Amino acid sequence: MKTHFVALLFASAGLVTHQPASAAPPRQPIGKWQVDYGDTACTAARNYGPAEKPVTLAFRPSPNGTVVRLMVARPGRVSTPHHFAVTTTITSEKAKTTGLRFESADKKRDIIWINFDRAALDGLQAAGEIAIKAGVTIEERFPLPGIGSVLKSLDTCNADLRKHWNVEEAAASQLSKGATVLKPLHSLISDSDYPAQAIRERASGSTRFMMMVDETGALKDCMVEETSGIASLDAMSCSVFLQRAKFSPALDAAGKPARSVLTARITWRIP
Repeated sequence: MKTHFVALLFASAGLVTHQPASAAPPRQPIGKWQVDYGDTACTAARNYGPAEKPVTLAFRPSPNGTVVRLMVARPGRVSTPHHFAVTTTITSEKAKTTGLRFESADKKRDIIWINFDRAALDGLQAAGEIAIKAGVTIEERFPLPGIGSVLKSLDTCNADLRKHWNVEEAAASQLSKGATVLKPLHSLISDSDYPAQAIRERASGSTRFMMMVDETGALKDCMVEETSGIASLDAMSCSVFLQRAKFSPALDAAGKPARSVLTARITWRIP
């Protein structure tokens, strides 16, 4: 699936905006929505002001579209990666969950990840904006003109993505053999992989995720399909396997290597 960008520009006339109870003024868009039809994921992103220090808001759905990762990239530094309790406003409902906060690789941006059920985001079309609040350090409001069309574009992209990776049952049934992991997944995880913050807080949960294996047997990506409710556990679930898992590729009906996916679940539990 070739990577390309589609720019989406929508007028905001007639937009009905829900005003959440937040002291922060809304950031204003300074660019168009960009939808990236990537090889392993579909992402919609937009920059918000101020222009000299822009903040990026992005949405990335899982391949099956069950979970959407909301991402915010702000100028700044984060001393230690950590999960945190966060309240978001979608439609006039406040949803409490956890987010993950960490520093970008170039140490110039403060990154926030929050996973939502895809169905929850449908309310954004009526809400007109999303608010994110966590303690005194995170309080953001983003107007969302054109978000309905953006979500539809993501759904279309994801449908193409599933075809590309033989995710759908009809395509998967044409494979003579699916991708197989060379060592059992449970053998790749140790007690030391349990996030320290989750141990301190005695946080546990179960994460279901999808791994995308290409024709060479390389694990190209891993995406959460069902969140545990604890952001650090979700992130570690994929991180471990992206670093350590090795695979043999799927084979098509002619016996040639083919792209495919594997879905697995990991349960994090403190005795």
